[in-house]
Amino acid sequence: MSVGLDDARAFAESVAGVVERATPARAPWTPGEAGESWPALDDALVAVDWAEVAGDAELVQFAALGAVELGRRAAPLGAVDGLLGGSPVFGGLVRCLVSERTAVMVVDGPLVLRCVLAAERIPSADGLDVHRVRELGPPAEIDPSVWETARRAWLAAGIGYLAGVGQAALDLTVAYVRDRAAFGTTLGGLAPVQQLLADAATAVRGVSLVASADPGAEALAHAGPAIAGACATCQQVTGAIGYTLEYPLHRFTQRARALSVWNERLLDQF
Repeated sequence: MSVGLDDARAFAESVAGVVERATPARAPWTPGEAGESWPALDDALVAVDWAEVAGDAELVQFAALGAVELGRRAAPLGAVDGLLGGSPVFGGLVRCLVSERTAVMVVDGPLVLRCVLAAERIPSADGLDVHRVRELGPPAEIDPSVWETARRAWLAAGIGYLAGVGQAALDLTVAYVRDRAAFGTTLGGLAPVQQLLADAATAVRGVSLVASADPGAEALAHAGPAIAGACATCQQVTGAIGYTLEYPLHRFTQRARALSVWNERLLDQF
């Protein structure tokens, strides 16, 4: 049975719904915190067959649009990295340790899957759950065809997640500037602010479109800086309040910047 854009959009709506219901009550993030976890999210995503998008090449667009909804709601990134079958490892670190405690890495050439027997959680940017891997189980080689399908889904989901992060930052910022009085109008009524936000919206829209087009590694490398730039624009427009821990904009700015760095390192290896 062939699947199309309408099916992918319907799937994304399902993802949005389960993420909304799985979102825990959240206190403001503080510097130096270890990564957060959403205990109910894994089961919620199982209910909509989220992992299945990594096993079928025709479902790449499902991965992209579903991940947009994850990013918009600031869900932990483990849902994206889990599409590879395990957390990708770089320099002995995983940016999100998946619930199955498996890791993907390169060992003397081939890609292998290994169980993480011991790991130390370390401080990380909001939304990440970084661990230093201390002990691993024996390697199991990954079938190249399975890997290629999963990698395509991971790339699309990684870009879609970033697009969702950028859209959430824009939504917050647009709502703020429409209500903030300035110079006899609102911030949103000022031409320079409108131009800045138009540029940011164009960048976010571009990344969203790329995510849905079965993108390659170079697209993921581009998406991080593009969304980080859009979030920086949102910070500039909102001014001081955008930098406070109480205002949620920082959640999205942190993720965009952190993912921009992590993605480049992971793409060097995978």
